[in-house]
Amino acid sequence: MSAFSLTNPPLICVVARVQFTPLAKIADYIPDLQEALRLEGYPHFEEQKTKAWHIADLAEAGMNVSCQDQSRWDFSNLNRTVTVRVDRESLTLLFTDYDHFANAEPQYQAILSMVEKTIPALTPQVMQLRYISYIPYDETSSPTDWVVSSVLGVPNIGPLQRDSSFSETRFLTPEGGRFVVRCMSFGPNHLTLPPDLLPLNVQLKYPLQSKTAFLMLENVHQQKAVAPVFTAETCLAELAALRPYNIEVFQKTVTPKALEVWK
Repeated sequence: MSAFSLTNPPLICVVARVQFTPLAKIADYIPDLQEALRLEGYPHFEEQKTKAWHIADLAEAGMNVSCQDQSRWDFSNLNRTVTVRVDRESLTLLFTDYDHFANAEPQYQAILSMVEKTIPALTPQVMQLRYISYIPYDETSSPTDWVVSSVLGVPNIGPLQRDSSFSETRFLTPEGGRFVVRCMSFGPNHLTLPPDLLPLNVQLKYPLQSKTAFLMLENVHQQKAVAPVFTAETCLAELAALRPYNIEVFQKTVTPKALEVWK
């Protein structure tokens, strides 16, 4: 399974995420990380403000929800096909020109090594590998030409024509990880990426708005981190170990016709 590859993959984004114990003073390390990434071909930089929501267990009624502004930082290569995203509790790598893990491995290695050198004492908690595929189809084809019907959610019912549909299946992997398959079927003019990734400072193969109906197939595999301390070598090994289920599930959820078109 690990050798599986497509010459024309439907992937629009591959996301690798390392969640670590929150580091309150992470902003102190951003200038050094920015300089290291800039010198290695990641000149684009942007700081964004996000809101972190907190729900207190024992707070008084009406006072149990609060939010706090937090920063996150994006660093991208020249053509914005790779973005490095950092916040106080995670490192996220986003790839939009991706055909196989082996070809992306040097970039993984270089980025993780720079993070290891510039941000000391990170404690990994969760590793996640996420593949997002964009599958357009027109009036001459059906969603079931591309993915098996069991992952499509509610179909058209009588005169009721489906505008969009969503289906999610969760698995527990033998190693103690969690795997989620999400298949979303949309009509035209919908966003083609999950909102938690937006705003996205990358260049996609397709625009964020679609003129035709499309499927978005998302495979997410995450597992508790094994290594007690962040290093490039251990993070890369753990991310690579998440791949086999992503590959196997993808091949089971798409149709033979789809694989023939994409091979």
